[in-house]
Amino acid sequence: MKLQDDELMGFAGVWHKAQPFVNGSVAASIALLFVQPADVFKMRYQLGSQLGFRHLARKIVKEEGVGGLYKGLDAGLARQMTYGMTRLGVFRTLSDWCKRKIERERPTGSAAGDQAPVQLPLWQKGVCALTAGGIGAMVGNPADLAVVRLTADGGLPKALRKNYAGVFDCLSRTAKQEGVLGLWKGSGMTVTRCMAVNLGQLASADQARDVLENLGAKKGGAVSILGGSVVGGFVGAVFSMPFDYVKSQVQSMQPDKLGKLPYKGAVDCARKTMARHGPARFYAGFLPYFFRQAPHAIITLCLLAELTMIEDHLEDELEQEMHHPKLHKAKRALFPK
Repeated sequence: MKLQDDELMGFAGVWHKAQPFVNGSVAASIALLFVQPADVFKMRYQLGSQLGFRHLARKIVKEEGVGGLYKGLDAGLARQMTYGMTRLGVFRTLSDWCKRKIERERPTGSAAGDQAPVQLPLWQKGVCALTAGGIGAMVGNPADLAVVRLTADGGLPKALRKNYAGVFDCLSRTAKQEGVLGLWKGSGMTVTRCMAVNLGQLASADQARDVLENLGAKKGGAVSILGGSVVGGFVGAVFSMPFDYVKSQVQSMQPDKLGKLPYKGAVDCARKTMARHGPARFYAGFLPYFFRQAPHAIITLCLLAELTMIEDHLEDELEQEMHHPKLHKAKRALFPK
């Protein structure tokens, strides 16, 4: 089979468009492996556990084994390969499109090398982040629901546990018992929460990175990447915690003996929580949540930046090689028309 130039160019074009999504999925999935136990702790605290951190860890290990600290990992990975991939990929795709649009509208009088790199205003970063978060939430809601139910199941009384075998068992049983649309239960709250995460995390990380580079940090260097990631992790956690609390309550709620659910929906849950416990309740389990969100954001964004830079460098080298006279002649000999 002969590999033609247009086929090579076509593959390169497809990969260029898919790259932000593939990199986002890989980076988010690797980061999850480091922070899954914190997600389990956060969920147990949100569902009412009053134990201290060490006592809760001992209780989980005693009753569920060490694997209990990674309860719902398969669902978490499925979530990162859907929601994580989409939100990160869409954000970078939209951001790059906005930057190209600005570059095309620049005056053509000066050389390209004399012009400063394009930096989007904060409001445009925010719009890109909100859009990406909303789309990612709808794509990843089934896996997100499975994460909540799998991690919460071990904390329920034994008589109420579903004892799911894994993410696919959870999804199939949910679809059979509640209908296919049951996989999108709480999706409105999930969308709101994910938009808050993206706005706080991605927009602020990009903004902090631009500020650091304007202050003298090397573009794409460790200071700007790590600094932006830390800011994004903290702001994202603060913005999203109240939404995450309500989402967890709605997605994990169980009917009472009379078959009545404790909440009619996300708004009802937020209203009742505020009336009964005050605003501080929305930040129940904030430390586990922060130690889950911040490291996950930092690892994800750092890996994402490194993967992108490595692949961009390889693409530049490949392009140079393809246009080198000797290599171009050899390629023609190997792949004649």
